Amino acid sequence: MGFKRRGIFLSMLLVLMLALVGCGSNENGSKAVASKKEDGKWPHRNTTLILPFDAGGSLDSMMRVIAKSLEKELDTKITIDNRPGAATQVGTTIFVNSKDDGSVLFGGTQLYLSASILLQDAGYDIDDFSMVNIEQFDPVTITVPKDSQFQTFGDLIEYASDNPGKLSYSTVHGGPLHLTGVLLEDKLGIQLNPVFYDGGGEMRNALLGNHVDFMIGNALGDNAIADNVRVLAVASDEVMDLWPDAEPINEALKPYNVEVPKVGSVRFLATHSSLKEKHPELFDQLSKAYQTVYESDEYQQFIKDNNAEAVSEYRGPEESDELNQSLHSLLNDYKDVLNNN
Repeated sequence: MGFKRRGIFLSMLLVLMLALVGCGSNENGSKAVASKKEDGKWPHRNTTLILPFDAGGSLDSMMRVIAKSLEKELDTKITIDNRPGAATQVGTTIFVNSKDDGSVLFGGTQLYLSASILLQDAGYDIDDFSMVNIEQFDPVTITVPKDSQFQTFGDLIEYASDNPGKLSYSTVHGGPLHLTGVLLEDKLGIQLNPVFYDGGGEMRNALLGNHVDFMIGNALGDNAIADNVRVLAVASDEVMDLWPDAEPINEALKPYNVEVPKVGSVRFLATHSSLKEKHPELFDQLSKAYQTVYESDEYQQFIKDNNAEAVSEYRGPEESDELNQSLHSLLNDYKDVLNNN
């Protein structure tokens, strides 16, 4: 064999060997990923949990405890990424546009998710989210500073009737809190002055700093400042142990012959719906890990320590998705009223 022919042969042999090495590497890499999944290991060393609210709110507090326990269950490092702004649309948009391989999760609250879609024309849809679990259904409250002149919800309503637009309240645009304020105005024929904030921490600080007259908050969220506030009414069917002096809101509204829907802040963990569709084994792994965390003695003690028994529940993905869709439909029914406020 001549030198030239031998050189061509060797070159072809080298190309073939490199190709075989490449194929071997791809096969081994694929086997490694497959093996990791088969072994029940979460395939991401680092996982991000995006929250569309500022730090210090009720969702933030709950998710930080869940994340810490999920780290152990999934053997991953979970980084909390608070992205407040535009009434949750900033953080939600970042999540929707992130990788849908399970490396980025989303902690959210209804009806703020639906509000960004129905009231703000967000570039995503309710079907882009798959619920891992809706854990907390935290009913709306009418909350005042402890030294407020208003002793009952009726006192506040009467003042609002006599002084149109004078009473200000802290809230987040869209969602259950703002919806409740709008419905009270509509049903009672009063005029209130909403002051909008990006999350529960800012709302509560505004109330404590006397920047607003009252707050439309949440039963569990308000508990963080229980020593400094009074809850006049709560959107529940019965008196809650958390606030034994607060009237169920529709009981307090009976003298005015009106009712409002009983809504609250609904806190959840979700993934991209495409993760559930493309990688159901990963979604199932995450869901089972969440259930293990929720049912653990440690987490149940956290719920008890934070007086959250009345608002907490493990529903699972299917029931959570159904509840999410029903809440979306409720807000859709009232979107025109909210848009005009």
